Amino acid sequence: MASNIHPQAFVHPNAKIGDNCEIGPFCTISEHAELGDNCYLQSHVVIDGRTKIGSNCKIYAFASIGSQSQDLKFKEGNITYTEVGSNTIIREYVTIHSGTDDGTITKVGSNCALLALSHVGHNTIVGDHVVLSHNATLAGHVSVADHANIGGLSAVHQFCHVGKNAMIAGMARVVQDVLPYTICEGAPASCRIINKVGMERSGYSKDDVRNALEAFKILFKRGNTVEQAIALLKENFDNSDVIDNIIKFCENSERGLARPQ
Repeated sequence: MASNIHPQAFVHPNAKIGDNCEIGPFCTISEHAELGDNCYLQSHVVIDGRTKIGSNCKIYAFASIGSQSQDLKFKEGNITYTEVGSNTIIREYVTIHSGTDDGTITKVGSNCALLALSHVGHNTIVGDHVVLSHNATLAGHVSVADHANIGGLSAVHQFCHVGKNAMIAGMARVVQDVLPYTICEGAPASCRIINKVGMERSGYSKDDVRNALEAFKILFKRGNTVEQAIALLKENFDNSDVIDNIIKFCENSERGLARPQ
């Protein structure tokens, strides 16, 4: 089915537009942009640079996707990329910036919801089923794993990692890595407790929740160093994807864990 492009929208002749898309007035689609099938762009949306949008996405007024990063180290002539998965909702005034270094990418996964005024910085990788609430901000080189929930007016520092099914409370200032399956809040943010409700909503079993809680205690409540805690987790838990994910996250942490205060 042909797409419906408003006569007051500008779509570059070389842009790739999928079937059955609706592109509203004053939208701008760049030469190297790709738009999947069944996408809806309300109005005044900018799809810039080498940007690929998956199918069934809804993008609302004044969103800007794929523009040059705000990194002052960006060099003219760099070719960078931006990618958004399928079934993702991008609300008003959201900004997603392209990578910085030549050949690098910024990615947002599928089935995500980026609420109004939220920001995804350059070279950031966002997984699937992630929610960025109103005015949530991800700096450059951040990674956010699947099913994470980033609260409104919160900010995540450069190079921080947010684990799977983690929840960051509103107005948090995240400066260290957020352990999977936990709730993190404060300024600076610290992990408070297991995200039990979030895990249940994602289909985790009671055993999974108990394992996550025990891992939280071993890491944060019993005076262990991270290295000691990892050794205990490896020794005491077999065949647990939850524990394996926590161990891998801790071993790969570069900024340290946001510990309870």
